[in-house]
Amino acid sequence: MRCFAGVGSSPPRQNIGARRLPIPKLFFTDLSSLPSTVVIDGQVHGLTPDEISAASRCGLVDGMPFILRDDGSYDHQLNRFFRSCPTMGVRSLNSLRAYARDIGVWMRFLGERRNGKSLWQADRDDVTAFHHARRLSKPPYRISAASWNRAVAALDKVYRWARDENLVADLPFTYRQSWVRSAPDGPRQAVAANCAREPGARKGNMRFVDLERYMLFRDVGLRGRLPDGREDPYWRGRHGERNALFAEFLITTGLRLQEASSLLLGELPHHKLSDPSIRSVPYRLAAATAKGGRGRDIRLPVRLLAQLHDYARIERENAVSKRGGRAPPSNARPILATPTGRRSLRVSNGDREAVVSVDRLSPTERARLVDADTFAPLSLWLTETGRPMTMPAWEAVFMRASARCHALGVEIDVTPHMLRHAFAVHMLALLLREQVKYAASGDAGQTGSVYRRLIGDPLLKLQRLMGHSRIESTYIYLDHLDESQAIIDVAVEQWGLDLAPKKAA
Repeated sequence: MRCFAGVGSSPPRQNIGARRLPIPKLFFTDLSSLPSTVVIDGQVHGLTPDEISAASRCGLVDGMPFILRDDGSYDHQLNRFFRSCPTMGVRSLNSLRAYARDIGVWMRFLGERRNGKSLWQADRDDVTAFHHARRLSKPPYRISAASWNRAVAALDKVYRWARDENLVADLPFTYRQSWVRSAPDGPRQAVAANCAREPGARKGNMRFVDLERYMLFRDVGLRGRLPDGREDPYWRGRHGERNALFAEFLITTGLRLQEASSLLLGELPHHKLSDPSIRSVPYRLAAATAKGGRGRDIRLPVRLLAQLHDYARIERENAVSKRGGRAPPSNARPILATPTGRRSLRVSNGDREAVVSVDRLSPTERARLVDADTFAPLSLWLTETGRPMTMPAWEAVFMRASARCHALGVEIDVTPHMLRHAFAVHMLALLLREQVKYAASGDAGQTGSVYRRLIGDPLLKLQRLMGHSRIESTYIYLDHLDESQAIIDVAVEQWGLDLAPKKAA
């Protein structure tokens, strides 16, 4: 279990005589710990087989957040809300964890600054005070408008649910009616807009790294070289090549961290890599690993695919050999599997056995897959001890690499998601350049058609590659093209359009 880290607000004011509720802490469900035991005061404590079986039937989900107060008290209603979120449109565990963190901050604020109120006692005055503390406080404690709106979305969700469950009579927010269209040509529909949201939030706020600085981060931070390219004699990292390859995988495919980290070894394509005419091969991203459950087709560069196979054959195989064919511990809840094809497995989980498509396996289930004969994990990315690399582990790799860069005087901070943005920006620039060439070739038709193809086609292609459900999510990358004006100038010149104002006769 992992505790909640705290609240980024100014120090709480002391209220004499106020009732203090224990501070809430955030934890995440770890089903593998059910059979585990703990020692308290020299006594071994653990769940009985019947209790473990009962807990397994409760519908618990690995990674599901839940909140406890520091006295161990458990809000059954709040945690019931978390379990209901997947049926209310919040299916991503990452989104659900973000909701839980924002709700935890709100609960702590109510307890420390609002006379010990509980979550279900909050009113509009509390929201006003919360906005003052989070958005109008001094800069070290002030959060951005986007972060505030994210918190409002989480609280709006939990209180709407609570009203439907008759836990609260009134919502602590003010709403106004607005009219929106679900589609460009669709009918207008009335929706209740939360007035606590701030319109000033940047929708296109994103960070990316250019290719030159990325390569510096890769070589210095991940591979352990010096800024001038020389080998660092004091470098003690043992997984530099694996980590650098993972970064290359992210920046050349645009995959999200969850999508890339949950790849199985058997999913790697086995095309003829020696054919020089083939520069990339198709790869179908499994739906269960993608955001929103939307699988998509991407392209894997042949150069990258060859490096992935080399990693699997050498470094990954060394990690597997260190396990020595040992069976997973009893509390690891492994899923025994036998490949029946590149996209299917015969799995046995307890007393059940079936052939399943890899498209149906979630990232959590993939991390539990082991070979039925050798007990080797089926995940592509492994630790030195042969365990699947987790998302927090990859985030820690990037944090350490960024810290190393800073220590050597290279001011670079890179996260896995920044590489996804870098892919999008550079891919969009490439697509636009290619489209300009097509438009200038004379095969594009009339000017209106040219315009639509020049702008629309690259954005649609990028939308599909990125897995965005709405093309509006792709628009943000247009603002970050350094060469956008140059592309426009070239297009204008090649089309022979005169954009200068006409002089009066």
